[in-house]
Amino acid sequence: MNERAAVGCALMIAVAFPAWAEQPKTVADTMATEYPNQKVGPRVLNVEPAAPLASDKPLVEQGRWLKAHGISPHLSMTEIYLRNPSVGLSTGNHESLTIFAVGADFDLDRLVGLPGGNLHFEQLYVPWTSNLTYGGQVGDVLAGKPGPYIPRVSHLTLFTYEQKLLDDKLAIEVGKSNAGNYFALPLCNVPLGCVNAILQDTAGINPPPYANWSTRIGYDLTPALRAQVGAWRSNNAYPFTNGWERDEGDSGGTLSTLYLANLAYRSDYRMEAYPQTWEVLAFHNNGRQTDPYFTVNGTSRVADGAAASATSKGVSGLYLGGKKTLWRQDGGKGQDPAPTAVAAFASVTHTFDEDTSNGVATQANAGLILSAPFRSRPFDSYSLNFNWARLTSREQAFLEEAHAAAGGGDYRPGRDEFGVSLDANFILTDSIVVSPFVLRTWGTSSWLNPYTGINPRDGYAAGLLFHVQFDELLGLNSRH
Repeated sequence: MNERAAVGCALMIAVAFPAWAEQPKTVADTMATEYPNQKVGPRVLNVEPAAPLASDKPLVEQGRWLKAHGISPHLSMTEIYLRNPSVGLSTGNHESLTIFAVGADFDLDRLVGLPGGNLHFEQLYVPWTSNLTYGGQVGDVLAGKPGPYIPRVSHLTLFTYEQKLLDDKLAIEVGKSNAGNYFALPLCNVPLGCVNAILQDTAGINPPPYANWSTRIGYDLTPALRAQVGAWRSNNAYPFTNGWERDEGDSGGTLSTLYLANLAYRSDYRMEAYPQTWEVLAFHNNGRQTDPYFTVNGTSRVADGAAASATSKGVSGLYLGGKKTLWRQDGGKGQDPAPTAVAAFASVTHTFDEDTSNGVATQANAGLILSAPFRSRPFDSYSLNFNWARLTSREQAFLEEAHAAAGGGDYRPGRDEFGVSLDANFILTDSIVVSPFVLRTWGTSSWLNPYTGINPRDGYAAGLLFHVQFDELLGLNSRH
């Protein structure tokens, strides 16, 4: 890890020390037994129903038997629908995907008498898709990047062995996983509304469907405070991998190694009257970076056509994020596990390298989340989210010249793009969540589709996520 990343790690400890020093106070728990730092696998990126599970599930007895024998099955479906009525390079398009996740966690202590041993597995299936080119039709960082591009039907998303030691405070995990399951967890109300292009592409975490070989060590300093380090292999051709490859496979990509270190404090209403989350993360990827503007001749890639200049020094960056409950209708004195409350969140991600292949220099978001404003619906939440993305100066120069070379004339967008969105999570049952959102952008770029010669339009994008947790719907698994 280079000097800048080392400085980032030092800042991590300094920033998080106040949270370390203050132990969480216990609040009555009527909803769950797991702490915020103990979620496992891809489900940490899904909005899950917070409602208590009903007891009249058709397979509840089978679920209890499985749990008693150390097996926690996972079966879910997520439907994603996106539309750009007025924003981007080609407006009036939509994308839809249907994603099934099938897997299980195996407690090896209960199964074979191995204390602290756990096996995690999840396979993803995307059998139905429509218009996977949606991201390029929109083109920008804030509205276009969140559009999933998943050209293969089947993906191994998680297959790891985890060993817990020292009264379960220390966790060592190896196998195939995505670093986004453990680092820089989304703070916003609907995770699709704060997709991080720097972490996914520049750092090389890769989007959530894609798993890579990994090693992770985490230590719980307190139930709320965890320190982690990890290393992941990263494939820059991830849309064409399926997770079962031993190396780069036939994807045509190149492999690099991503190093991550973080310190994260996460509490909930069981632990504090006013829960908070803080995370500081440093990353370094040793992969060869291709300059977005300069060729090996020191000239423009668009004008010269020569091979792009490349460097093997890798890329480093820093992520800082925080979320804090600011107000509760009951003044923090009630025992309601889902009180009417307002929380604020903010995060910023910055890469230290101007010549990064991805071309995004800084990305940030901030907002407010209103939880349970209607007591008849205590688990719903609503959010106002502000987003900002800045391109590197070299990426901006490339976009301007590519636009002109395609016959587009003057390129209007600058380096900065801004967006504001409204979203909500409607908890229909203890197993079903509907999450709509609408986004308005300004300064929209052609980052994902630079040679169109079309000036992108500012405007509106919208989407809807429909998530069903079938294991809980049937009674086969319980969060509680």
